[in-house]
Amino acid sequence: MTAKPKVDDSKDISVSLWVRLLESHNLMLAELRRRFVPDKGAASLPRFDLLANLIRQDGQTLASLSRRMLVTAGNVTGLVDRAERDALVERRADPQDRRLSRVFLTKKGRALIVSLLPRHAALVADLLEGLDAKERRELRRLLGKLRGSFTEQAEAAE
Repeated sequence: MTAKPKVDDSKDISVSLWVRLLESHNLMLAELRRRFVPDKGAASLPRFDLLANLIRQDGQTLASLSRRMLVTAGNVTGLVDRAERDALVERRADPQDRRLSRVFLTKKGRALIVSLLPRHAALVADLLEGLDAKERRELRRLLGKLRGSFTEQAEAAE
């Protein structure tokens, strides 16, 4: 009989957890993209994401939007250009630093995102129906704890 090499279960489960998080995110995003079919003149999922970020915090810079949306600066620039063309957002010079511009929702953009938020929330709730309310709250709590530990690690590294 050959002995199995001793494996650190905490590392194995950590990698497995990371893979499951990635797979779950990718599957959920793909299904959301499939179901969130824009109405004529409404919003694609990337446009929804842009507008949703701005309704949470209006007046962000392109760099801030890029970080929050987890996309490249070039992607954000294109999204903002098209949303500006469609009168959903406007760029304004930053009063403290004229090199920067900030992106703000227009009245039309605000009305659009307010109309889309309930639809998006219903789709996300549908996607998570495999978990009961208690499991959803627990998963939210655990993911919040995980996010907090990432923040602490990043601050400690600075």
